[in-house]
Amino acid sequence: MWNTIGATVYLFCQWLITIIVVWQYDDYINAGNLALAMSVTNFFFCIAVYNIRAFQVSDASEEYTDSDYVSARVLTCALSVILCAIFIYAFDYSALQRNVILCYMIFRAIEALIDVMHGIDQKHWRMDFIGISAICRGVLILATFSLLGWFYGFLPAIIAMAVVSALVGIIFDLKKTRSLAKFSFSARKKVFILLLRCSPLMIVGLTSVFIATFTRTSVEMIYGENALGIYASVVAPTLIIQAIAMFILNPLVNVFTKYLNDSNKQSFEKLLILVSVIIIGLSAIVYTGAHILGNWGLTLLFGESITPHTYLLPGAVIVAGLTVCIWFLSVVYSIIRDIIGLLIGSTIGAIIAVLITSSFLIRYDLNGVNYIMIISNAAAVIFLIIRYLAIKKKIWRKVDA
Repeated sequence: MWNTIGATVYLFCQWLITIIVVWQYDDYINAGNLALAMSVTNFFFCIAVYNIRAFQVSDASEEYTDSDYVSARVLTCALSVILCAIFIYAFDYSALQRNVILCYMIFRAIEALIDVMHGIDQKHWRMDFIGISAICRGVLILATFSLLGWFYGFLPAIIAMAVVSALVGIIFDLKKTRSLAKFSFSARKKVFILLLRCSPLMIVGLTSVFIATFTRTSVEMIYGENALGIYASVVAPTLIIQAIAMFILNPLVNVFTKYLNDSNKQSFEKLLILVSVIIIGLSAIVYTGAHILGNWGLTLLFGESITPHTYLLPGAVIVAGLTVCIWFLSVVYSIIRDIIGLLIGSTIGAIIAVLITSSFLIRYDLNGVNYIMIISNAAAVIFLIIRYLAIKKKIWRKVDA
């Protein structure tokens, strides 16, 4: 419950930031720059977190130590910031865009460092620590972003987010997590073995994010910052719903791991079906709500200027539902250790996105973003479901042995 409440508060605060950045300025330029920073850093954030959280929590036999996971995260966070800095100077971004992206990347790297400590908390069934941290960070980040954005401007507000997140991580998370487990930050030889073994998981994370990042970056290049800001503002409610769903489902990693280790196939598959039905049912409810209330709600939030674009919302809800499906299947595949199968599914989705992006954006305008992500994500989901059905007997024979 703490985890769910904390995730909801944190992500609601993050969503409010995307609203406030529109309210504080007369156009969608800064909203577009923020959306660009989120899209670009999502790619490098995957390198930082290495998509290893489910693997870490499901490591019931402690094949790798807490120090191994923490040290690996320090290395991946440093690498992600360096690669992001190289990337933004390799492309034709403005000076403001480069500064915003890099500062936001530092903020995301701090999030990734806190995440590895939350993995230790979750493994010890202390997700109350995670929830309290999320509430503190969410409220403080929102407050500092709003105040500094109002008095000093957009870029100082982004910097303040990173500073506040780091302070909470040091004062609260580090202290609480070390009360559960003693760990060091020094890299050891086994750290590199861990990184090598989980590199396919990192690639899976990259390919999953690549679909959204590539399409949104293409929007910015074809239609400009203003169009990207409009699209980001319209779909912002679906992103928070998507992220909340992921955090609510996150504790299930422990439960699935226990069922697998106990060779409890019946409970494992019952839970698998139940969660799938819940995701589909909630997606259908939100989709209906978007059709009925989407135009009114978005106009209330952003004003009449957004009204011509509210048609984008229902499609974005489908994208969010499929994204949650992919995340859930990624967790299951990480627990059963079929990392290669997960990699193949994600790669299929990414290849499809690359092939259809240009033509779909030109033909369908901003709605093309929704179509691209629906088709590519659906292809990945279908493959992963078919593969699981094909290999599940082999998985349980191995567990029973």
